Amino acid sequence: MESRARIRILTPQVAAQIAAGEVISRPWAVVKELVENALDAGARTITMEIEEGGRGRIRVVDDGCGMIPEEAHLSLERHATSKLRAETDLLNISTLGFRGEALPSIAAVSRLEMVTCPPGQTGGYRLVAVAGEIAESSPWSAPPGTQVTVSQLFFNTPARRKFLRSRDAEQAYMVEGLRHLALGYPEVYFLLKTPARTLLAAPAPQTLQERVASILGAEVAAHLLPFSLDGGPVRVAGLLSAPNFSLASNRFQVLLVNRRVVQDRILGAVLREAYQGLLPKGRHPAVIVRLELPPDLVDVNVHPAKSEVRFQDSGRIFALLLSALRQGLGGQGEEPRYTVTWRPGSLARAQEAGAQAPATFGVFRAAPAPLPVPEAPPGPAPPLPLASVTWRFQDLALIGQLQATYILAQCPEGLVLIDQHAAHERVLYEMLQDAAATARQPLLFPRVVEVPPAQAGWLQKNLEHLAHAGLELEPFGGASFLITAAPPCLAQADLEAAVLEIVEALAPLKSATQPQTVLEQARLYLACRGAIKAGQELQREEMQALLKQLDELTVSSHCPHGRPLWRLIPFSDIRQSFRRPRD
Repeated sequence: MESRARIRILTPQVAAQIAAGEVISRPWAVVKELVENALDAGARTITMEIEEGGRGRIRVVDDGCGMIPEEAHLSLERHATSKLRAETDLLNISTLGFRGEALPSIAAVSRLEMVTCPPGQTGGYRLVAVAGEIAESSPWSAPPGTQVTVSQLFFNTPARRKFLRSRDAEQAYMVEGLRHLALGYPEVYFLLKTPARTLLAAPAPQTLQERVASILGAEVAAHLLPFSLDGGPVRVAGLLSAPNFSLASNRFQVLLVNRRVVQDRILGAVLREAYQGLLPKGRHPAVIVRLELPPDLVDVNVHPAKSEVRFQDSGRIFALLLSALRQGLGGQGEEPRYTVTWRPGSLARAQEAGAQAPATFGVFRAAPAPLPVPEAPPGPAPPLPLASVTWRFQDLALIGQLQATYILAQCPEGLVLIDQHAAHERVLYEMLQDAAATARQPLLFPRVVEVPPAQAGWLQKNLEHLAHAGLELEPFGGASFLITAAPPCLAQADLEAAVLEIVEALAPLKSATQPQTVLEQARLYLACRGAIKAGQELQREEMQALLKQLDELTVSSHCPHGRPLWRLIPFSDIRQSFRRPRD
């Protein structure tokens, strides 16, 4: 007879470590909980110091309300909180922290020192806890506020410590998370530093646009448009990028619900709808959304780390967000070009995002009637035949450009259309396959690129492979890298975007560990980013130079992605379309 496991009650130590694991998964989780406590305490200055990516030490100092000695002791007890009094309070949560688990969970897996002092008190109080047990406590001299120092994180859970990432990767998680928190509190001064350098500094007070410029960069902030909309008890405001500016990843998309940074699929669904047809495939907008609504309309108690929420009426939220974003895209100070109407695709996207859409929706602002859209043809037009080259491109009679996208030229057989981006992309791709062309040329002004924290390790391991493609990068701290050299033919290319696209495409793939795969994909993305763009007007000399380069290619029929780069419309087809008799 098989023996079976007997049900037992966990020891308090094991139960505390399990609870800690739900909340404290890495050094950033420690910083997040301590900073949220500081914000709830009314802090206006929060300084964070870390060593070894948080493995060695984390110190968070705030100028908030502090605690008296009795409260300091209670704060390290599980289920202790200053933010809830009764069960009904769970339906009206307006603070960032409320579970009564943060400090006990941190203390359970570290050595924690707390020094705290309420304003107006002549002295403060200090206590030290090791593995959740208070080891020291005594009066202490301290300024108003609270200082928490966490060291030897996960010393008693070695398996969790073993799975921490590198120092730079853990620092990158902190910088990314603090950026989002700082966007919700532009009136608060945030400072994150190591013994060697400052990782983030956000002065205060700032407007939202100033805060974006200080932590996400002036280039991003310069392309953002404001939006705001009041939908009764629910209000939304923020910034979103114009359609002529996009990014290679979605990491600059932040949703703040009552100032809380949350992850919710509804934002992605709204952005896909709002930007439909406005951005190239694979490009993403930047957006900071600040959603304010009564606490009883949103449930923030659905995730141990408080990173997810559940809306009471997600269909209404979807409609309000969509209307607000479209207002912003409609132009600053102008009537929006869009209105909120439900089409089958809209409803499907809302439902994909978990939205429970009501049967009818109101229009938030009037918009002019849309222009009639011609019906699409019953099927795709057959492609024009790709003829074999019986002439040289440089000998074609150049006519000009069509829509600043296609080069038009005449050959003995008919009209030749050349996709200028595809053609130049093929030229650059073949140049990058030439060892002489990929000789790296130092950039006069090195460029900084910041990749998603989770992918920084992959890039670090593949710097040598990218160098073989002609792109030289150096670690610059955290998830930042410095682009120091590139092939001469790509000196003016959007190298930052190319790096982000390479990382985003390859980091999640097992095949990306193969040097040849990295090299090949790097060439593809570099060629694409360096090529002439669709919509770019060219001088006649530039078009002639490109035609001459096509004659030097090994393959002149398709771009590196397999799209045809030129087409021929025979004179016979042109005559037939006009019903002209043969000459």
